[in-house]
Amino acid sequence: MKKIVLIFCFLFGSIYNSFADNYSARFTNCLTQNTTERDKVILVRWLFSAVAQHSALETEFQISEEKINSYEIAVADYLQYVLGTICYEETKNVLDYEGEEAFIKAFEFLGEVAMMSMIEDPNVAKALENYVKHIDPNFIKKFD
Repeated sequence: MKKIVLIFCFLFGSIYNSFADNYSARFTNCLTQNTTERDKVILVRWLFSAVAQHSALETEFQISEEKINSYEIAVADYLQYVLGTICYEETKNVLDYEGEEAFIKAFEFLGEVAMMSMIEDPNVAKALENYVKHIDPNFIKKFD
């Protein structure tokens, strides 16, 4: 009898996890499909303004409190709209069936979207490669 109960629990747990993963996938997909280019700009501006407050950067990139506040408001508006309206069912399901951790992972995914949007910009991509011109060619030859 114990074996039957264990098998049942294992099967039920596997089925539950597959449904749970499905909710997470649907939630992430909804966020991805409903994050426009304009939304990505909002996320990029907010992310940059937050990163610019790092102690190593704060004197280099001074952003006014007014601008920071406007970026924070824009992100809050975007999140309330996408989570509370467009992806409401997916948000509710992922919170109900997978919990806050899955929800937070999706939020981290939005951070990744913002970062990728930033890095994929041609001007940023070029700037990220500019350091190469300062590398001594003899240094590179060491690895041949």
